[in-house]
Amino acid sequence: MTTTATSSRFDYPPVIDSVDVWPKYINPTDAYGIRFTETSHDPDGDPLTATWLIDGVEVSHANPYVTTLPVGVHTASVQVSDDKNTVTGFINPITVEPDQLSDPTYQPKPFRMEFKGMDYAAGRAAPELNATPTTIPSQDELDEQLDTIHNELGCNAISVWAGDGYEDNLIEACKLAMQKGFDRIYVLPKYMHFTVDEIAEKLENLAPRITSLRETSDKIVWAIGNEFTYCVKDLIPGDTLKSQQAWVGQHHDDYILAQQNNIPQIFERILPVIKGTYDYPVAYNAEPNEIDLVPWSDTIFESVGWNAYLAPQFGIDEKFLINKFSQLGRFGKPIIVSEFGSETYTGALIEVFDNQPYDEDEQARNIKRYCDMLNSANTGMSLVTGAFPYIYNEEWPEGWGFYNGMQRKKGFYMYKSYQRAS
Repeated sequence: MTTTATSSRFDYPPVIDSVDVWPKYINPTDAYGIRFTETSHDPDGDPLTATWLIDGVEVSHANPYVTTLPVGVHTASVQVSDDKNTVTGFINPITVEPDQLSDPTYQPKPFRMEFKGMDYAAGRAAPELNATPTTIPSQDELDEQLDTIHNELGCNAISVWAGDGYEDNLIEACKLAMQKGFDRIYVLPKYMHFTVDEIAEKLENLAPRITSLRETSDKIVWAIGNEFTYCVKDLIPGDTLKSQQAWVGQHHDDYILAQQNNIPQIFERILPVIKGTYDYPVAYNAEPNEIDLVPWSDTIFESVGWNAYLAPQFGIDEKFLINKFSQLGRFGKPIIVSEFGSETYTGALIEVFDNQPYDEDEQARNIKRYCDMLNSANTGMSLVTGAFPYIYNEEWPEGWGFYNGMQRKKGFYMYKSYQRAS
């Protein structure tokens, strides 16, 4: 914000304390209201009048002032007057993008899901994951992004995660999610590159804070981990997620054997800690090949959580996943697709990134493919209770995130077009 002022010789001019616009971390669209607010005071105690100007034209004296604007770049300013002096505050140019739901590709479609979710990073899980997000969300950014997820994407559920050192961010984001009105909020600490004993200790230390959240609202569910295969130190070789995934790609049989030998023992170590410090059911997000190694029949689990990714090059297609959902019904618990999604480059569903072209259409097509598959799973009988795309706020353009800079990707609009239905 910048200000200019004209003043009388015998009277102090007003002071503009702040001028703000919402949204400011993502472009507004021509279908959603933009909110302008200002706060100001007068050193002489004179009453003040605010006048908003859009593209140089006076439009309102309201505060806040809410309006929609056509597609394009717009200027906005506010003039604050005490009838003798006038001060002007300026807002950076505003870029309004077209709401793509006018495109037939994004016409509303039913999403047969009790919980339409979104995966959200309130912090980082490991230093090498510096694009998720590039900058840690401020309170102001959290407020806007959770609002966009709830009100524009139409999500009634969210999985909020953060890693070691970001527990405060995790708790505050979940508190804000409760205020936004989400029906289900998964609280997910991701402790990566730690031993089993270290993870158990960290979970034990976090338990009182999760308990406090859960006692505030039964919409809170503690997800005690995500893909222990990659989180537990030395379960598979590699100091970073990228190096671990590269090893898995070259040693598939050893990777499967390492899971079979270690995942059950990890839960034997961690579940007693959770049961001794937390009085409510919990969740867990299983890596694709962990799904049959987690003791889901234990009463501590409120659901069966599976990071269910399509991998057609390995025969993991829609038929395979739906059949697996049906098998998981034997536990008599809700099935949660705790992760699904697509990166934003050509061939993202089947190929590891190797400088392929940036491709929003690819991400959008894959989001559609997943949503159609989930709808098929819930046709006639409900196999899946909730689904959570990975991830809203990854900021690598070719990555999994739903926006690039301040612009929504086509994948954002595709997921938005699937509107929750019974």
